[in-house]
Amino acid sequence: MKNPRQFELLINVGTVIVGVIIVGYIVFAAFQSRTEGTCSAAYPAPARFSLHTSEGKPVTAIQLQARAGLRDLGVIDNAAVVQAPGAPSPDVLEVKLRRLPGDADASARARNGVEFRWAPPNMAKASATCLTYSIWLPEKFDFGGGGFLPGVFGGKTAGEKPADGTISVAPQWDTDGRPAVSVTLESGEIRRMMGSATALPTNRWIKLEQETVLNEPGHANGRVRLWVDGKLIIEDSTLPLRDDTNALLKGVLAAIGYRGLPATPGIVRLSPLEISVR
Repeated sequence: MKNPRQFELLINVGTVIVGVIIVGYIVFAAFQSRTEGTCSAAYPAPARFSLHTSEGKPVTAIQLQARAGLRDLGVIDNAAVVQAPGAPSPDVLEVKLRRLPGDADASARARNGVEFRWAPPNMAKASATCLTYSIWLPEKFDFGGGGFLPGVFGGKTAGEKPADGTISVAPQWDTDGRPAVSVTLESGEIRRMMGSATALPTNRWIKLEQETVLNEPGHANGRVRLWVDGKLIIEDSTLPLRDDTNALLKGVLAAIGYRGLPATPGIVRLSPLEISVR
């Protein structure tokens, strides 16, 4: 018969092992909840803003401008489809963050980079979207006074009385390169949410995923989430994005540039924009 002390020791060791397993699982589950479950895994197949012609050739700046459809700014001057080693797609959109010519727009002296709006067919009556793309910043990228990246826009449907403002949700970076999200509510109020305390990485491709879910009118339950390389860094589920059900998400606001005049020109490269709805 085994010594009672040996038996007691075995029980204690077994209890410790079980405890370690339980604690490990809790820590693992908590970590997984922050690094997995991106919106692209939960939404249907996306629509893609193609950078190729029907013959498979990269589009020119003029073709890109025509494909955007709606009014654009800076596409001819600052955008080009190029090949980049190590990119997540064969061709990528390279955007020069330089001041636009003075006659390009009435407010061109305060504009740079590009801006256009893309309204894919799957955006009809969208109240929830997942926007996905990857970006590459040069190794010595000057974050300047901060800048902005593609997001989504929305508002009242055609034929309805326009709201005081329009809805927009878009990633940004601040003066230190830290990621943020700028949210414009239908009321016109602008909110800015900060994310990671560290700057966006440079000299490598990083993947951004932004989920936007409109609120029920009268309730502050709209949701915005931003993932960087699969890690959830921004989340807010208390947003009164719209005032009534006539306000919907309409498309992608493809705006890339500095918030002010760039001190020194720079570039940003982007993979093709993809957006899913539900």
